[in-house]
Amino acid sequence: MHAQAVPSAASAPMQNGSDPVRVAFLGADVWLDGCVPPASTDGMVVRRVRLDEPPPDGVVAVINEFGPDVTVIIDPLRLPGDVLGSLPGLRLGMLVDGAPSAEQAAAVRGLDRVVSFQPSLSGAPIPGGRVWRAVPPPVSDALFADVRRLHGRPQAMTVGASTEWREYMLIRAKHHNNLLQVIHGVSGASLIELLGEYDVGVYVPRARGGGFSQQVGMHLAAGQLLLADTLVPAHGLERNIDYLHIDSPEGLVKHLDRLGRFPEMYHRVRIRGRRKAEQYRASRLFGRVLHDLLADVDAFGSDRGRA
Repeated sequence: MHAQAVPSAASAPMQNGSDPVRVAFLGADVWLDGCVPPASTDGMVVRRVRLDEPPPDGVVAVINEFGPDVTVIIDPLRLPGDVLGSLPGLRLGMLVDGAPSAEQAAAVRGLDRVVSFQPSLSGAPIPGGRVWRAVPPPVSDALFADVRRLHGRPQAMTVGASTEWREYMLIRAKHHNNLLQVIHGVSGASLIELLGEYDVGVYVPRARGGGFSQQVGMHLAAGQLLLADTLVPAHGLERNIDYLHIDSPEGLVKHLDRLGRFPEMYHRVRIRGRRKAEQYRASRLFGRVLHDLLADVDAFGSDRGRA
């Protein structure tokens, strides 16, 4: 049974010809570099504000100077309450780790709308409010590249902090297939360069049972062949059509060995995966979400302050 494609984030993008929406994105480096649209795109003027530079008590002044219509806060639960309450424009919070705890309800009450990366939370009540909708983790436009032809032994890489499950799944491939494991510290131009040097991306969730992080879309967008453990949720990706499923350390080694002998064996899978990655492109995804945000708040008012 094939996974169903994720519904569009909205019915239409923001209208051409209207004044562009000024959007400030506030978050940590890993999110700003990996998930935010370029500075200027159709219907949007974008400003990135790094949460740790300036310090939290200085971000409000920086964002006020920009004068956004919408402030998108990626991982709002880590932002001090007084800072969150002072941000200008509509406030769109993006939950990156599931539902907040009861102790974090105040942060949710400071937002006009909340989105999540987990479809199971779409429309669900959470402490301090509700989840307006769910979207897949966006992928920065800068990380997209064309699918390249392979003529030699493909080089494989994986990105993510070390965990017990990841080490169990990756250890044999790291020794037998020279799999590169990037634990942290690579973003921006360095990440783009690294993705261009590798042909295969391996995704293993933090724990047994499956997951779906921004790295999934990143590997596909870069034109790499994706080898992935169970994707939960699948966000529209079809197993062994858009990516190759792996369920054991031996299975990962087997796929990499086969690619070493037949580099172009899964070229069609790479092409399909790259096409599917367009649904995660940040400029497209945020263009639709922001179009709906403005219309929804205009029609139904803000959720800010509602319990």
